[in-house]
Amino acid sequence: MSQLLVTSYGDPRESVSLERAPHPVLGTDDILVEMEAAPLNPSDLLLVRGAYGVRPPLPSPLGGEGVGRVVDAGVGAGRQLVGRRVVILPNYEQGTWADQVATSYRNVVPIRDDGDPLQLAMLPINPATAYLLLHKFAKLAPGDWVGLNAANSAVGLCVIALARLQGLRTLNIVRREAAAQTVRDAGGDRVIVAGDDLPAQIADALDGARLGLALDATAGPVVADLAAALRFRGVIVSYAYVTEAPPAVRAHDVIFNEVTHTGFWLLNWLRDAPRTEIEQTYHALNDLVAGGELTVPVDAVYRLDDYHEAIEHAMTPGRSGKVLFTFA
Repeated sequence: MSQLLVTSYGDPRESVSLERAPHPVLGTDDILVEMEAAPLNPSDLLLVRGAYGVRPPLPSPLGGEGVGRVVDAGVGAGRQLVGRRVVILPNYEQGTWADQVATSYRNVVPIRDDGDPLQLAMLPINPATAYLLLHKFAKLAPGDWVGLNAANSAVGLCVIALARLQGLRTLNIVRREAAAQTVRDAGGDRVIVAGDDLPAQIADALDGARLGLALDATAGPVVADLAAALRFRGVIVSYAYVTEAPPAVRAHDVIFNEVTHTGFWLLNWLRDAPRTEIEQTYHALNDLVAGGELTVPVDAVYRLDDYHEAIEHAMTPGRSGKVLFTFA
């Protein structure tokens, strides 16, 4: 068994090592998943830096999500999953950057046998986050507007695809023209390359309309500009960040427009939601991914032994898609 571990909190290029471990001994509720693919996400790199919402004792296995097939199980309920393809839930109780993963059967959801393993490996985090952002925070009707920054991110592209399926329109903010073209190709309704006067750009793009929901993945001053474009009692949700600048909303909008600013972290939903809700969400998304209606661009795949190159690639700005590990 081969797996990647974080050995110290710091630069991912220096704090990760490959370990060869003996075949794991399975407990009563454990299953053994032979991995097919697992992505390298920004959250994984934040965890290595010690800047994520979880900070496990070291050394700790890495990788938040992935897809594989159950090849063995203990004597408990996990036996029924042997032979099934499953996605591993991103609760950080196990690492997925490994050719085999031993975990509790409760930490996986069985999925369909068909579908691209690369797309299925990315199912647990980004599509689920996008789906929940669109469904849990605001009552939206066909024709309503959803605004988002970092629209070319994996979550952003999933939001665009899911919004179109719901008849929603998207106002998409990016920082580069190349990213704008990616969003246009994905079906974004209005695309803005952020300039010196972003509020005027937003107003011009909406042409008198107001946002029903705004989604923030960067923090910083853009949050106030998105919040100012919300309708009365609209909601802005922060779910990621690329800067330590506070995601401030102007008092004028909070008081007079009664704007709500809240946060979302997928791990909290996984901890609190009923198991039936979790399974129904992932099964619905699995159908969309398997049917090709929900896809995330892939930039490169690597074998586990090439983890140095994979991590360097995942840290490269301006990538055109995700970086993943694949396993024989």
